[in-house]
Amino acid sequence: MSLGGGLFTRAAFSQIPSSSTVTTATPSGPTTTNPSGLSSPTPQASQEPATSAAVGAMGPIIPALSANLTQYQGLRVESIHYEGVEFDKSDRLTGELTQKVGEPFDADNVRQTTRRLFATGRYQNIAVRVVRNGDAVTLIFAGVARSYIGRIQINGVKEERLASLLEYGTQLNPGTAYSPAQLPAATEAVRQVLAQNGYYEPVVAVQTERDPVGNQVNVTYTVSVGPQARVGNIVISGTNPGISLATFRKKGKLKPKNKVTRETTSNALSNLRGVYQKQNRLEATLTLQKSTYDPATKRVNYEFQAEQGPVVKVLVDGIKISKSRLHLLVPIFEEGTIDNDLLNEGRFKIQDFMEQSGYSDAKVSFAVEGAASTTQTVRYTVDKGIKHKVVAVEVTGNKYFGSQLLVDRLAVHKADAYQRVGRYSTQLVKNDATNLEGLYRANGFNSAKVTSSIKDFDEAGGKNLKVARVAVTYTVVEGTQQKFGSVDLNGIDPSRKQVLSGLLGATPGQPFSLVQLSGDRDALLSWYVSNGFDQAKLEVKQTIEGEDKSKTDVAFNVIEGQQVFVGKVLESGVQHTRQSLVDQQTKVHAGDPLDQSALLETQRNLYNLALFNEVVAAVQNPDGDAEQKNVLLQITEAKRWDVTYGVGFEAQTGLPSRGIYSTAQGTTAAQQGKAGVSPRVSVDVSRINLRGTDNSLTLHTAYGLLEQIATLSFQDPHFRGNKNLALQISGGYTNVQDITTFAAKTLQADLRLTQKATRKDTFIYDFVYRRVEVDPNSLEISPDLIPQLSQPVRVGGPQVTWFHDTRTPSALDATKGSYTSVVDFYASSKVGSQTDFNRTDISNSTYYAFGKRKYVFARNTRVGFIANFGVNPNAGNAGCAGALVNTNASCNPIPLPERLYAGGATSHRGFPINGAGPRDLQTGYPVGGSGVFVNSLELRMPAPTLPVVGSSISFVVFHDMGNVFQQVSQIGPSFGRFHQPNVGTCKNLTGVNVSCNFNYFSHAIGLGARYATPVGPIRVDFSYNLNPPTYPVEPNSGVLNAPFVGTGSHFNFFFSIGQSF
Repeated sequence: MSLGGGLFTRAAFSQIPSSSTVTTATPSGPTTTNPSGLSSPTPQASQEPATSAAVGAMGPIIPALSANLTQYQGLRVESIHYEGVEFDKSDRLTGELTQKVGEPFDADNVRQTTRRLFATGRYQNIAVRVVRNGDAVTLIFAGVARSYIGRIQINGVKEERLASLLEYGTQLNPGTAYSPAQLPAATEAVRQVLAQNGYYEPVVAVQTERDPVGNQVNVTYTVSVGPQARVGNIVISGTNPGISLATFRKKGKLKPKNKVTRETTSNALSNLRGVYQKQNRLEATLTLQKSTYDPATKRVNYEFQAEQGPVVKVLVDGIKISKSRLHLLVPIFEEGTIDNDLLNEGRFKIQDFMEQSGYSDAKVSFAVEGAASTTQTVRYTVDKGIKHKVVAVEVTGNKYFGSQLLVDRLAVHKADAYQRVGRYSTQLVKNDATNLEGLYRANGFNSAKVTSSIKDFDEAGGKNLKVARVAVTYTVVEGTQQKFGSVDLNGIDPSRKQVLSGLLGATPGQPFSLVQLSGDRDALLSWYVSNGFDQAKLEVKQTIEGEDKSKTDVAFNVIEGQQVFVGKVLESGVQHTRQSLVDQQTKVHAGDPLDQSALLETQRNLYNLALFNEVVAAVQNPDGDAEQKNVLLQITEAKRWDVTYGVGFEAQTGLPSRGIYSTAQGTTAAQQGKAGVSPRVSVDVSRINLRGTDNSLTLHTAYGLLEQIATLSFQDPHFRGNKNLALQISGGYTNVQDITTFAAKTLQADLRLTQKATRKDTFIYDFVYRRVEVDPNSLEISPDLIPQLSQPVRVGGPQVTWFHDTRTPSALDATKGSYTSVVDFYASSKVGSQTDFNRTDISNSTYYAFGKRKYVFARNTRVGFIANFGVNPNAGNAGCAGALVNTNASCNPIPLPERLYAGGATSHRGFPINGAGPRDLQTGYPVGGSGVFVNSLELRMPAPTLPVVGSSISFVVFHDMGNVFQQVSQIGPSFGRFHQPNVGTCKNLTGVNVSCNFNYFSHAIGLGARYATPVGPIRVDFSYNLNPPTYPVEPNSGVLNAPFVGTGSHFNFFFSIGQSF
């Protein structure tokens, strides 16, 4: 930058009287101070008539002139003009410059104004010109506007991940200053990224396009990646690689013609180092010397340097230790070299491991044998000593904090059922003392001191103990607690003092806390950043009062800096999406303070629409000292069509098995289902950005042994612009067999409105029509009822669902809170339904954490009931003649698929899938009912520390009770019934059985395991049904099988993801 030399356009001269005198500052003559504060030539000025001809003769840079700006000292400045850079009327900068209109001309003020303008970052260079008109002057600040990087676009690359790598590799950051000199380096970086990914013959063309809005320069790379290179020749150099070329290729996945990718060499080095590790070649060295691309063969040839080094055995004498544990404790396995520092670190870790295992007197030493030979041995010798058990961990001397609170923060633990000898080591004790001191000092006890004492009992009553005892005591000397004295805010604008003072939690007389100070500091800085003070600085000064040493005065010294406002919001990349939708999610607007948190919220909101692959939210001219800055929102729309697929499975007992019940050969295998695995395959096709909105259309298909589904759904996640309302219209076909009794085909249409009433409460309003048809070939009930119950039935009506969810920390693995759901469906002939009933299903779960180790007691209770309206359509059927219409559950007037069911992984685990409740009196298959009650209790235990898996596996014990009932009125009397009533009548196999009572509570106990994963726990449950049902099975006439008495299975197992409730 220079103070001088400028652009003087004809347009500027046309507004100046011909008799005026023009002076332009140039970099010649005596020195003065330039805008950056450094020494530079003093601006000179000359006088000449301001004619058009004179202006036209001038080039873009004004030559050195003879006069000095000081000659205008004291003249009135009648106007100030800006050329090259435009300032909006809303820009506060022009009103705050040192040299003002109407005031006397001052050379120093002009210099300061020039520096201030250049500091905004909006000028590449700047010059000042003076036009004299009698006793007044006009100032013209002329310069070349700075350009900024706009959109960076990669065309011609199909793979989105590679395109992102190329864009990142250019190191061209949107919003920053642009210079043509950046392009060669950026282009070379693109080529390097392509080469790293196996593309050595790309054609890369770069094109720039100036966008006058915001002075942006958009950079577009058009890339033809060319052929992807393959792995070529491999050369292994080194005196003793110890590995053949064929093995090297195989283990390194460097087979000929394999495609070269970004991970080719890194994976090869990692895999081959693993080979050496398995051979105990811990000091093996392996490096890539060079890689060369051969254009003729389109292959990359590699040269590796390999030395297998000596065989290094690591032995531990005195204890048994697993190989995996040894690798964790001894760092030479990871570092690949042997030196005393690593060996000592291994000794320390082994000793700490022994102490935490109960051997607090353990001594560990090491020696290296055969150091100069081809076989070396690192031998650790462990003297375990006597085993110890931590019998007491106490904290004394504490007054401010409770003992239990402090003990809970300790790493040293007393022995219990999970850690049979407790947890103890010398290092843990030291760390605990340090941590307790830190806690006290963070709360104002600056002189607090924590010491530890250890008592080791090897004998009791004069006899040696098999397991010695350790008692650890931490003694706290708290000292005097500091309190806040005065709390002052310095350096802030008085108009903001009330607001900022309200953010402070620290108040005079309150116990002093570094945590509180840190929180207050963050709150103040957050406010400043959210209100455009992005350069605000804050220093917290603490001073102990002279008169009262127990008080600490606190001063928050603020340097606010300049408040920055949003100039323009420059959006780009919106092609198919409606602008109004983007505007609704944009939280930054022209004229607002530049709020960084609002900028991040805008980015998050736009991503949440699920319409965009990338949203770049950046500030233009980030390093400039300007009062107004533009904000860039660069949007890349996602593909509007998407196809996803998945494969999964579910394993448990009770999987339905097709076939006629009478082929069971006198067993209940068919009625109970079978144990096995049900695979699932799903394919979804979706179309997003419908009509430029966040609406979508999705075709969902799934195929498995239990269900086949094909549904088409339309979704509007923000119905009528309301973020708390979502509309879904869906319809499709399902063929489901999730019960052994039948398979049901359903054609369904559903209009659904979801309302997020509060953070905890959700309401779903449905209007459902479905045509339900039971496959007669799958129906396992009394033959007389098959024609009736397999008839297609149209069911329709409104449904209302309410969810109340306070579970934390997650729905998949809650430890506290509750979850309630209420679903009510009313099927009415008034809206076209062929059957009339009302079904209500209520479920409530609660979670309570207790104990130091966070046991969780979880409960789930489900109550459901159906009220039927109208005549029973099964009355008069031969299978429901006489008393059977009331005793045979198959005669229930509710269509089979609409009844209530229970049993399975997320229900009563004493039964297979939907296997609880009444059964058909002839076939013995479950047929559901009109009432259900199931209560599940779980004690979820904290994860113990186990070999190999560590603390990833936890266990639960559970008790499930309840059943499904033919009538709602049968639930209450069944609470006290542990055994199936009148079970003898169920064993009556003479003639037609008209009475088998299933009205009792079935109880199951069980044990489950939970394996923690990032997506939720993987669950395995084993249950034992204490009182399974008994039921008659009477095969069809003409079948050779004789009637027999069936009994439900005692044992069941389930495998799934997530907790059971």
